[in-house]
Amino acid sequence: MVGRSTEWERLADFATSGVDTATLGIVWGRRRVGKSFMLDALAAQTGGFYYQAIRGSSAEALRDLGEYLGRFQGAVAPLALPTWEAAIDALMALGRDREVLVVLDEFPYLLEHTPSLDSMLQRAYGPRAETRLNTRTRLVLCGSAISIMGKLLSGTAPIRGRASLDLRVAPFDFRAARYLHGLEDLATAVQVYAVIGGVAAYAREMSEHDLPANADDFTRWICRRVISPAAPLFGEVELLFSEDPELAKARKVNLYHATLAGVALGNHAWAKLTNYVNIRGGSLQPIVDALVAAELITRVADPVRDNRPTYRPADPLLRFHYAVIRRHQARLARHGADTDAIWQTLIPTFRSLVLGPCFEAMARYWTTHFAAEHTLGGSPDHVGSTTLTVINTESGDEESRELDVVVSMDDATEPSNRSVIALGEAKVGETITLRHVSRLEDARTALGSRAGAAKLLIFGSTFDDAVLHAAASRSELELVDLHRLYNGS
Repeated sequence: MVGRSTEWERLADFATSGVDTATLGIVWGRRRVGKSFMLDALAAQTGGFYYQAIRGSSAEALRDLGEYLGRFQGAVAPLALPTWEAAIDALMALGRDREVLVVLDEFPYLLEHTPSLDSMLQRAYGPRAETRLNTRTRLVLCGSAISIMGKLLSGTAPIRGRASLDLRVAPFDFRAARYLHGLEDLATAVQVYAVIGGVAAYAREMSEHDLPANADDFTRWICRRVISPAAPLFGEVELLFSEDPELAKARKVNLYHATLAGVALGNHAWAKLTNYVNIRGGSLQPIVDALVAAELITRVADPVRDNRPTYRPADPLLRFHYAVIRRHQARLARHGADTDAIWQTLIPTFRSLVLGPCFEAMARYWTTHFAAEHTLGGSPDHVGSTTLTVINTESGDEESRELDVVVSMDDATEPSNRSVIALGEAKVGETITLRHVSRLEDARTALGSRAGAAKLLIFGSTFDDAVLHAAASRSELELVDLHRLYNGS
């Protein structure tokens, strides 16, 4: 289980808890991150029952479940399940003699035709319900429709308070992804992560386990495995939409795509996003809320300013799709298209709209999860980006400048009153010079006394000698090269 030891341990503990009554667990996360792989493997190891639901009618699903249950129990014929109440009774009965892990995968498919199924489970798991007291079934409900699974245990949901496991399985971070992908060259690892992120299946089944061996092999890989119309990744984002029940039934799907495209193309602030989509903020808000609930975009609070949150793509492939594939889909999909030649024209777009923003996100993630406190000058209580009005020391003019990484303490209720302990800039594919250091110094000055002692973090792949000498003599200047990004703190 590469990179999944924590999740595996939690699942194993749930399946073998030793509790004398039935227990209920929820496992959820976006599609293709390995949930089914883990649950199927654990069921096989413990002698449990794993069932992946089909999308169809209620009668068809009951018939299919009965066939799998009959096979699991060694029956000569499929088990007859006339109702979902009977199906729940049959599943709970599996644990009468021993602890048995029972997995209902793709649970949202069952809710499509039987919306009351979670209420039936609420009754089965009632405090004095015989179905719960007389069995040791470890029932896991698993699904990838985030907007559905996220509501199962929220608010007044029927099974709220019934589950003893709520396990969220996220894509791999960039360090685990590199290990999973087996990429030795760090620059290549950054580029691959900028395209497919940390979703395991994107680098395995959906790419036939084919990844670039080095930087020279990157063009071959991306032309064959990503931007070719024959590649599964070419249409993956469209499938993500169609597979989420909440998004699939949206009245104006085109506005959802336009909103995602706007975020992917760098319109992170609310005003810029409304201008890009060209609809009023009141009409855009429910679309944005739905995309956040489906975890296609993330809402990010500003760590140092009292302004509206910004929005970012939740996954690198989303950024790549809307910045590269969708905008040039007609050219790429044309019969006989020279994909290699088209890619050469798209490299500047990839570097500015995909690779650069992804590297900035990696820098923020490193700052939040991997950086040592002595590196930052304190605890990373709030990490994000911001936009400041600064005085350019070279020209003397005021200018608006975006800071890639800002770290503030949790020492005030209002963001504008928080102490700032670190500021950072992230640039990949260019040489870091003293000009980059000067820009951070301008930002530190603009933030005033609350950032007077802030550390300066420079993330990059190449640093010139002047910057290296400056870092050697200045304790507040920290250089984070690719080796430190992937291995250090």
